[in-house]
Amino acid sequence: MSQETETKVLLFENDPTVIYKIEQAFLNRNLKVIRFSTRDEALEALNGTSFDLLFVGLGVEKLDPIKVVRTFVMASPMSSVITITDLSDAEIHEKAEGYGILGNITRDIPNEQLFSLLDNHTKIHQSLRQS
Repeated sequence: MSQETETKVLLFENDPTVIYKIEQAFLNRNLKVIRFSTRDEALEALNGTSFDLLFVGLGVEKLDPIKVVRTFVMASPMSSVITITDLSDAEIHEKAEGYGILGNITRDIPNEQLFSLLDNHTKIHQSLRQS
């Protein structure tokens, strides 16, 4: 029996360029990605479905990303979160301390950083499944 299970990913972002770059990083990975461009649609999905990983960027509303992260974490506290912002890592860690953020990627989506975060997420979930 295979240990490989599909990872459910919620992608909250409105910029088509950012979405495309992230989806390219998802190729050849066992991920089921569901995209949302409004906060309310994403929150509705979080209320009815369990997601392993949340990518939180800018929706059409252009709300403060830290407030959006807080709302998403409260709606789905067991999900890992990767933020998509132009804030520095120091700002993210300061403003979102305690939210369990796996990491932050800038809006220009450096592939190495994204791949590293996806690999870390996979390792964490594999170790949890083995426990």
